[in-house]
Amino acid sequence: MTAGPGPDAVERYLEQAVRGDGRAGVRLALDFIDNGVPTGDVVVNLLGQAQREVGERWLANRWTVTEEHLVSGVTQKALDAIAHTIEPPAAARLIAVACAEGDWHSLPAQMFAEMLRARGFDVAFLGASAPADHVAAFLARRRPDALAVSCNLALFFGGVTRLADAAHRHGIPVLAGGQALGREPGRAARLGADAWAAGIDGAVTVLRGWQRRPPPVSAEPTPFETAAARLDSAAPEIAGEALRALRADYPPVASFSGKQLARTTEQLAAITRFTAAARLVDDQTVLTEMISWLRTFLTSRGVPAAGLRAGLSALAPVVRRADRGAARLVLDALRDEPALTPSAERG
Repeated sequence: MTAGPGPDAVERYLEQAVRGDGRAGVRLALDFIDNGVPTGDVVVNLLGQAQREVGERWLANRWTVTEEHLVSGVTQKALDAIAHTIEPPAAARLIAVACAEGDWHSLPAQMFAEMLRARGFDVAFLGASAPADHVAAFLARRRPDALAVSCNLALFFGGVTRLADAAHRHGIPVLAGGQALGREPGRAARLGADAWAAGIDGAVTVLRGWQRRPPPVSAEPTPFETAAARLDSAAPEIAGEALRALRADYPPVASFSGKQLARTTEQLAAITRFTAAARLVDDQTVLTEMISWLRTFLTSRGVPAAGLRAGLSALAPVVRRADRGAARLVLDALRDEPALTPSAERG
């Protein structure tokens, strides 16, 4: 058996993809499968690792969105080709796979769907940003054993809950996973999922267990933190007010162009919405992980780290007027930021 894909294969795949040679990238993936490498290894260690590397290079400002789109396009083609290598299971029962409503990052969910097929499940992949009412109609019609929900950005936690509630109304249990749901089951449970899995092995264990003994499912709606929902919807107004405070208190903003001011407002709104998401699942790390990501994004593009601290300082009192609990999350994040010193402010 050929060894599975390693770093050299990932780099070769990326080189082929960014020069637009989709045929070579697909062929590379299929060659591994033709030589006996398990489908899951190819999906995780070649395609998944390539997508992670693209994200890291974009975050570090080494690649642009253009390169990201080129590689993602080839990965989509490779997944479609891999799907044709998987023999349909005999009399397997159905698992539906969907992205949380609002989440357009469909590649991780499609990778998961193809790995389930390779493990012998019959799978209906419902695609990106699946509307809850449309999914409900599908579930009523096809009656799958389970609905697996993927969520890759915390802004779409509400979409997880809407899908979970839709499935539960039809007595169908929900397995949730994806980058936004973290490394423990707590976030998924608070959003209404019946189980959480970090990867394919855990998911297969849960789904096979459910096929033997379906779990009890309540049709009652998932309790929702209304303060978090209000904060999320008020994010644009909160960001605008915080920007006015930032312009008054942080002198470098005076030299910002219109485009830079617009981007700053977007980032303040995003921090507010991630604060709401953290509030929704009662998990501070939802916000701190986002701020760590934003810090890397900004500094790799020449924005001093002091600017992020100044933005959090401007945002905290505005958020406090809307929701004291959420303001504590922002203040905790602010305490983790480097102190604003004169040398840092000069950037």
